[in-house]
Amino acid sequence: MTDIHSNSVVTFGDRRRAAPNESAVGDISPWEVLRGVWARKEIILGAFAGFMAVAIFWLATATPTYTVEARVMLAPRAGEISTFDNETSPLLPDEQTVQTEIQMLTSRPLVARLITDLRLAGNPEFNPALRSTGFLGRVAIALGVRHHNPSTDIEDITNVVLSRLEVYQKTNSRVIAIVFTSVDPRMAAIVPNRLAELYIAQQVELRTGVNSEATKWLAEQIEELRGKVQQSEAAVETFRTKSGLFLTNGSTVPQQQLTELNTQLSTAEADRAAAQATLGNARALLASGNAVNSAAEVLQSPLIQNLRQQEVALRAQIAQMSETLLPTHPRLQESQANLADLEMQIEKEVHKIIEALENAARVANARVNSLRASLTRLQRRMGQLNQDEVQLRALQRTADTNRALLESFLLRYQQANARAEADAQAANARIVSRAQQPTEPTFPRMSSALTFATVAGVIFAFLVTFLIEVFARGFRTGEQAERATGMPFLGLVPETDARRGKATPADDLLRDPSGPYSEAIRALQGHVLLARVGDRRARTVLVTSATEGEGKTETAASLARAFALGGYRTIVVDADMRSAAMHEALNLERRPGLADLLMSRAAFQHVIRKDSASPAHVLQAGTPLANPTAALASSQMLWVLNALQQTYDYVIVDSPAALAAADAQVLAKFADVTVLVVRWSSTSRRMVARALKLLSAASSRRVGILLTRVNLRRYRRYGDEALQEYPVHPVQPRAAAR
Repeated sequence: MTDIHSNSVVTFGDRRRAAPNESAVGDISPWEVLRGVWARKEIILGAFAGFMAVAIFWLATATPTYTVEARVMLAPRAGEISTFDNETSPLLPDEQTVQTEIQMLTSRPLVARLITDLRLAGNPEFNPALRSTGFLGRVAIALGVRHHNPSTDIEDITNVVLSRLEVYQKTNSRVIAIVFTSVDPRMAAIVPNRLAELYIAQQVELRTGVNSEATKWLAEQIEELRGKVQQSEAAVETFRTKSGLFLTNGSTVPQQQLTELNTQLSTAEADRAAAQATLGNARALLASGNAVNSAAEVLQSPLIQNLRQQEVALRAQIAQMSETLLPTHPRLQESQANLADLEMQIEKEVHKIIEALENAARVANARVNSLRASLTRLQRRMGQLNQDEVQLRALQRTADTNRALLESFLLRYQQANARAEADAQAANARIVSRAQQPTEPTFPRMSSALTFATVAGVIFAFLVTFLIEVFARGFRTGEQAERATGMPFLGLVPETDARRGKATPADDLLRDPSGPYSEAIRALQGHVLLARVGDRRARTVLVTSATEGEGKTETAASLARAFALGGYRTIVVDADMRSAAMHEALNLERRPGLADLLMSRAAFQHVIRKDSASPAHVLQAGTPLANPTAALASSQMLWVLNALQQTYDYVIVDSPAALAAADAQVLAKFADVTVLVVRWSSTSRRMVARALKLLSAASSRRVGILLTRVNLRRYRRYGDEALQEYPVHPVQPRAAAR
């Protein structure tokens, strides 16, 4: 009996790929996308034609409008109080000034003045109340949804005019463009010209008012400033005499004393720090047990240096006598006593030096304390003097400011009287270009609009096609399937003609043995013949799909007939007990089958039928079961398959869809080869990836991908290869054997 549970690697010819990778399903090859876009030429043409039709209809029905431009240049301002004392040329308007004038041109009071001047309230183009309501408007008024308001509202007219008006600054210039759009070419030229004239007239009116108010205001300010100057200067002299803040050499006497004390205090603190450091070093050496006579002050003492020399000579003499005399010798003892006296003298001198250092430190500290006390007293005095000086400077600044203002206002008053009459009619702008009545509409321009519509239509058509291609659901080439799933690609099965009455796709093997469908099934048969399980050929083939309606049953039936017609003992098993359809694919009546065999209600000879159109045998699904998954996973099913393998060369098993039930996972453990049928350009790639994941979890054997129901006409646009139909040669009858 053949072992169906073998975990040997199954190969489909020499096609080897990596393990299934669900994350790679979303990978998109740019070249394939471009080929897919070009394959949808009908959509490109349709989208382009639709876009152009809409564009042409819009151009034909659009109301032509006329846009005209007038230009105003901002000239240097004259007549302002702030520029009367400027001997040079007036400053040119800056960016903020230009933007301010633009806001003035579009201000609602100026536009309202324009409406009144040109009587735009009587023009239906600008007055919504004068427009015809139309059919929909009359229906809305009749239903009460909209109210009829024949009265003229100046705010509504202003809004309409502002919506047609555009005012902006010309790049890198002081020129302001006034652009107006209207359906009437004459009105399109009149409105910007009149708005510019009203703007300049408004500037002249404002300038005249400014000049008259300026001279009056300056006269009042001059009289007031004269009194302030007298009061502030008198206050400065009075306070200076009271506080005694007289300057000598650029500073007061207390300030000079304070500077000298700070200098002396810095020197005294440095001397004290040096004395304390020297004393601290000597004390540290004495406290640590080190030889204090090694300090720099001790070594620099002439007396100690003399005593040290005597000590060295005496020690050398004692060392020389020690070589010839005993320690108790009188001369040696006398020398040692002299050495002890000499060391006591050195120690006394060292202590005297330390006392001298202490006295120097105390004197330096006392000097610092004295200087600091004097500085503190002077600082307290300077605090009061500084407050007085601050007050004096404030009084002086007030007096200087009042005098400067008085002199400035006197000069401006004289210049204002001289220029007021000459600048009374001056404006800050002038018209440099008047709007001319146009002869042709500016919108729409047919030539440019058609060019733009053509370019936009091409882009729109390709964009629509690109989005359709990118978001396409299924696989369209075998290369896509192999790259996305990591599984070998077994071939393409073209779609068959659905207008053949009761004929099924499996009948094409008999009706058209050389047709594309028959060749595709024989190509799948070739892959199965090459499949190996270890050192033996694969004999049990499981045919399944991710979802229903992908053509797995017709593929299983056609593959069984192809094997049988090729001389192999073949049986096809309908294991889809939930939705059995094998009997319909082979044009058979439904009879008891696999379910009855598993439940021991029938024997093999009662359930196996012969295909009426081929030598293949058929084992139908049989009576429906309550739990078909458990029945297919039972040991009885394993026994059935082993028994069929002993009788037949190939066992073709049709299972339910992998995502619809767990039956396919159970049967994948028993099969040598699993063929996953995927409907071309229809089944979602992620659904295929999930189905492969389930099948891979159930069995370590490889799964082959078969694309079914392929539209050959469309497929030729995606792939370089395509199924071809070979010519049929009639078979000559053989002569009868003699």
